[in-house]
Amino acid sequence: MERFVRLVVAGGLALLAGLWIERLVSWPRAALGVALALVGLSLLGVGIAGELDYEASRASL
Repeated sequence: MERFVRLVVAGGLALLAGLWIERLVSWPRAALGVALALVGLSLLGVGIAGELDYEASRASL
């Protein structure tokens, strides 16, 4: 499997797990869910940004 697919899948799962944890537990532990959701969002961004081709988009302008 390619790297960007792994990052997007892992990011999506971490985001989903973090949001569920945040909703299901009390406040002190909910901060861990928020942190996990932010990590997941970051992984999604890295995975997607790794596949964007900025040079091709500049050439078409």
